Amino acid sequence: MQSLTSFSEKFQILYIIPFVIILGLFGCQEDPVSVIPDPDPVQDPDYIPEGAWVTCSPYKWTHDGQPYFGTYCIAYSDCCSYQFKKEVALFADERFSDVLKIFEFDDMNDLLYPMDYHKVDVYINRYHPERMAAAWWGTIIITFSSENLLSVHSYLFKHELTHVFQFLIEGHYNPSTPVWFTEAIAIYGGGGLWGIRDTDDLDQWIADNSNDPNQGNPIYIEVWDDFPPGADITGYYYHVFDLTMRYFLDPKGLDKSIEDVLNLFYDLRNDIPFSLAFKLRFGLDVETFKEEYYERMRDYLNSEN
Repeated sequence: MQSLTSFSEKFQILYIIPFVIILGLFGCQEDPVSVIPDPDPVQDPDYIPEGAWVTCSPYKWTHDGQPYFGTYCIAYSDCCSYQFKKEVALFADERFSDVLKIFEFDDMNDLLYPMDYHKVDVYINRYHPERMAAAWWGTIIITFSSENLLSVHSYLFKHELTHVFQFLIEGHYNPSTPVWFTEAIAIYGGGGLWGIRDTDDLDQWIADNSNDPNQGNPIYIEVWDDFPPGADITGYYYHVFDLTMRYFLDPKGLDKSIEDVLNLFYDLRNDIPFSLAFKLRFGLDVETFKEEYYERMRDYLNSEN
């Protein structure tokens, strides 16, 4: 059995989420449009000159004016080739379809997009110095260092598009939803990490966080500023977020369903506070769960082995 440390080191690769990625940036090509766009974006009914990232994210970036329209997603970029935008849009369509299947969701008319938007806007960043994979309401931004690395990013796209799906159900980005839950379901949507497999891994995690007043208990991470200074967020904390959602959905754990998660999103759409929605759908008081977290995880891991 691999230790938590070695497993985490293995996952220190480019696509483990959400505010870091992706190697050094290359300059724009001399001719970024390698294929004549079809359809003409100006004529497409879904075309909006400013993508949803301008409305819903801190990044007010422009694009080259020639997006590619997929079924669920539109790919924009500052300077990627049109062929790569096409590949990204189709790849994002497939990954968003995967997310819809996970949630057994097919009522596309029930997704609440930002006003005037009808698809997920995917911005491929090549020129801007920020390096990220991040999601907001109706949009994601992903930094690519080249146009030949798309196939390795299945987890990354599903993770970020799970975030987008949550926000489209809720009908906005809800900052009151705690980070630990939002990231836990996105990791599950991405396919999981499985960094904590047994009680030895759990004990190692607790020991590694012995100087943290909360001993690495992820339920204390309600907003990003709650991460301890210097915390290796995606290398370590994402493994306990992953364990948390596995516990919720595993019959040997809390034995809840993905439908319970979806219903919680709908509760948030209806302005039910997270703590009440969580108790309604998962049968737990958040504060009690926080206090019992390690005891519950230990019992769960023992039941698996």
